[in-house]
Amino acid sequence: MGKKETKEAIAESRAGRVTRVGSVAELLVELNADDVLAEAAADGRYPLPPEQREWVDAPAVGRELLVEDLQSAEAIHAYLAHAEAAGDVAYIEHAREIAAQAKIRYGIE
Repeated sequence: MGKKETKEAIAESRAGRVTRVGSVAELLVELNADDVLAEAAADGRYPLPPEQREWVDAPAVGRELLVEDLQSAEAIHAYLAHAEAAGDVAYIEHAREIAAQAKIRYGIE
C-alpha cells in the first residue's frame, strides 16, 4: 500500500466521525461520556450488556484522597464523615485504613 492509498484508507476510516467544533467548550460538550452513553442506552445500542458495564459505573480513578491529603485531625475527621455518609461498607473500610495511615505518618491522635 502506497502513501496515497494509506491516506485514503485513513480518510475513509474517519468519515462520519471527525467533526469540527468552534470552541473548546463545544468540544468538551461533544466528548461528554455520560451524554454519549445515555444516548446509546436510549437508542438501544449500548456497547455492553449490563453485567459487563461495571467499569462504566465505577467511580473515576485518581480522585480518591491519599494519605498525603490528610495532614490534620480536621481533614481526617471530614474524610471519615464523608465515607460514613456514603454508606458504602468497602469505602468506609478503605477510608479508615487511609485515616489510620495518616495518623501514624503525621503523629495525629
